[in-house]
Amino acid sequence: MEKKLIEIFAWQFQFIKGIKILKMNKKNFLFLLFCTVSLTLKAQNEMTIKDAVQYALDQNAKVQQMRAVYKQKDNVWRTETGISAPEISYFKEGIGSGPGDVFDEKRVTVSQEIDFPLTAAYRLKGISEEAKALELEVKAIENEIKAEVKSYYIEVLYANYLQQSRQNQLKLAQDLYNAVFTKFETGMANGIDLTNAELRLEEAKNDLDQSEWILHKARYGLFFSMGLPEEEQLYSITFSDTLMAANLEITQIQTLLKQKDHPRYLAAQHELQATDFFLKEAKSNYLPDLNLSFYKQNFGNGDGYHFKGFEIGLRIPIWFPLEQKGKINQATARRDEITWKQKEVALDIKRQVEYAWHNYDVSRSIINRYNQTMKDKAAHLQNLSLRAYQLGEIDLLTLLTAQQTYLNSEQRYLESLRDYYLQLVALEKYLGQDLVY
Repeated sequence: MEKKLIEIFAWQFQFIKGIKILKMNKKNFLFLLFCTVSLTLKAQNEMTIKDAVQYALDQNAKVQQMRAVYKQKDNVWRTETGISAPEISYFKEGIGSGPGDVFDEKRVTVSQEIDFPLTAAYRLKGISEEAKALELEVKAIENEIKAEVKSYYIEVLYANYLQQSRQNQLKLAQDLYNAVFTKFETGMANGIDLTNAELRLEEAKNDLDQSEWILHKARYGLFFSMGLPEEEQLYSITFSDTLMAANLEITQIQTLLKQKDHPRYLAAQHELQATDFFLKEAKSNYLPDLNLSFYKQNFGNGDGYHFKGFEIGLRIPIWFPLEQKGKINQATARRDEITWKQKEVALDIKRQVEYAWHNYDVSRSIINRYNQTMKDKAAHLQNLSLRAYQLGEIDLLTLLTAQQTYLNSEQRYLESLRDYYLQLVALEKYLGQDLVY
């Protein structure tokens, strides 16, 4: 968009220089100035599918939340090293009740508790795998939001084309009503035909109104997915009505081979590896934790803290049938849960790929068939039928059938075109490349 604006401003500069050269009159100058300002505003308010996707990756609330969750998990290891805060204590004993500062011993102690090193190592490895899983989940969410934004953008374009189709439908209904009314006035049509034509006209108006609601629904769905602030959701925003999509011959085997590379599947793998480490951590809790103390002593002889000492303690897990066994059972159940989750993710990815592939293939066939045969024939049939009805060669029912065939084929084409792009967007998530741009 910035490149477009630069080109427009450069064109404006050349345009102003041309005014001086040609010495245009005031009226022509104002007219051309208005045209350039309009072009500039249009360029500023036009939103391409690339703009929408990039904005969403920066501003979408769901993406930002997941990134924040990942940052939290990425820093958890700092609090789970198994090294607690050191404890500093002052000790004094044998204090006499007589005069002076009489005591038998006093000391200053620094104590430190440490988890068994193997336990801490397994815990940190598990946390690291969880962080990798979350990082891949962020990538999966980004892909989902990207596909969601593109899908809404496609829905907006579909709604625009649907409005044009419904306007054409209204025009046909108006032409039908005019033809029936003319024949009714001349006594060549009855009141039933006229009422039927009136109802067709009102239905066309209702369909046109409904298409406006479809457009607004798609627009605000797109704005929400992008994370666009309320004050920037302007009616003046226009959308590029041209999408590029390669006519790819994607085989089912090529598509399905990509499912193992999907971020959700890889995330489940890392989660499963994390549960293995946490299970090892739970089993290592049978090993004792360490307690280290170092102290300096004064035995009351007035010479100060000239003696040193240390202490090593072990925390023995004698209650392992309760605490340690419970942790192991929890870790085992968690591993089972993630194992089933991985299977569910794999099946879900395959299901989504199959849906997207087959719908893409069917939509492409309908689009090709419409462009090659149905489009021209349906329009020709509709024009001939209206003319034949005006000449009294066919009845109203035949004309209505021809018009309905024309409208149905056009709207089926639009729906198939929408589905074609939507399924390409869905396949993007599994092929790892942009198919719609």
